[in-house]
Parts: sequence; C-alpha cells; structure tokens
Amino acid sequence: MAESAVELAPGHKIGLPLAGPVMLAAGSIGYGEARHRELETARFGGVVVGPFTRRSRGGSQPPRMAETLGGFVRNVGLQNRGVSAAVRRYGQLWPRLGCPVIAQVADSEHGDAAETVERLSALDGIEGFELLCEPEASEKEIGRLLEVVLLETDLPLLVKLPLSSAAALAPAAVEAGAAGVVVGSPPPGAGVRPDGQAVSGEMLGPGAFPMMLAALLAVKALELPGSLVAGGGVHTLQQARDCLQAGADALQLDSLVWVEPAAAVALAAGLSSS
Repeated sequence: MAESAVELAPGHKIGLPLAGPVMLAAGSIGYGEARHRELETARFGGVVVGPFTRRSRGGSQPPRMAETLGGFVRNVGLQNRGVSAAVRRYGQLWPRLGCPVIAQVADSEHGDAAETVERLSALDGIEGFELLCEPEASEKEIGRLLEVVLLETDLPLLVKLPLSSAAALAPAAVEAGAAGVVVGSPPPGAGVRPDGQAVSGEMLGPGAFPMMLAALLAVKALELPGSLVAGGGVHTLQQARDCLQAGADALQLDSLVWVEPAAAVALAAGLSSS
C-alpha cells in the first residue's frame, strides 16, 4: 500500500484502509449515480454513498436552497429510495468506483437501522458504515443505537456527529464500538433567496470551515482511540492541510464536489503529493 495510506479502523479485525486521506462525503455523488464526469473517484481515498434508510423518504418542500456569504443553505431532508430499492438500482456501481465505499445509514430507530445495516453488509463493494446521528441525539441514544447496529455487521463503523455536540458525544460513540468519528454534520443556518423566501437547513461551503475546525480540535483534545475524520467546508489545499495538522486522519469533501469537481480531484492529488 502507498505511503499515504490511512487506516480508518485501527484495531478492527477487518480494518478500513484508504490509499489517501481525502474522501467524498455522503451526498456528494448520491449512490454513485450522481458523479460528475470530471470526478474520478479512483483518485480519492474513499467515498461515502447514501444516505440509506430502511424505508424510502421524500424530501423537503421547495425552495430547498439559498445562497449565503461563504456558501449556501440547503434543506433536502433525508430523501432517498429506501435501502432495498437503492441496492437494486445502484448496487452494481459500488465495486466499480475504484476506492473503498462506505455506506451512510441515517435510520435512528433501532430496528430500522439494524435491518438497513444487515442488508448492506452482505453486498460486494461496501467496506464500512457511517452512522449519521440526529442533531439532538444523546450519549445514551448513540450508545444504544451502536450496540444494536454492530450486532448486524462485522464491518467497521464510523459515527458522524453534529458539530455543536461532537466533543460531548464522541466518547460515547467510541466506547460503544465505533471505529472512529466524523466531525461532522453541517451546522444549521438560514438564507434568503432573491425572491424573498427564507430557507433554513444545513450550511455548506467555506463559511462552515471555521466551525468544523473548532469542533475537530475539541474532539482531538480528548485523545480518544480510533480514527478522526474532518468533514465540512474544505475548499482549498491549505484547509485540507489544516485539518491534518489539527489531528484528523482523513477528511471529507462536500460542497466543493458540486461547485467545482475538477478542483476536488486536484485537491486530493495535491495533498497526496505534498
């Protein structure tokens, strides 16, 4: 394996090795079908596909997006086809993406989450999971959900935490068996469209980076076992380097992938060669 290899599941019996530290975040290429032609997934350390839930879910009502200074606010909800339909339609794509594929599971109900993980665990091309925490999840809720989900898979599992509570929740996630944590879900925000309509939802873009970095530093200071992944607002090579300098083992790209996919590929190449 290359010298730039990263292990996202240290100590896990299977492990989750990446060829490089730059990943594509959940939502950036959908289930793999929304990949821009300029986005060569084999150039990245890994990609997160999804979100997956046991049952299909509709998205939020429009308008769904508003531009802001430093990025944009998006409100799409957890729109997805449901795990069975997603597997039938897109499962054949995952072994061909050229890098490790991690499935994001967004169910919060124990039985649904367990069934979703069980369904995906048996598939070729899925090498790990990312459990998406609800914004208001407690330490107890995260611990119990992890306990239930980990009974259904031998694959390593990461937990994606809200920025505002990442440092408070990370110890519970690791204690319950998470191989690492992702810091984290986009912060809440609001923006006003040119037509005067307000949109409240997730804030994405470079403006989210300082908040993510602060949460990342707080989690790193806890000195927890397992891996630490930065995610949110990374748009430049220097920001990527800042994440690694702050203690992240890897980082996820989100809004850059939609705004300028070629720049995302260049960032991954630049970080690997530096």
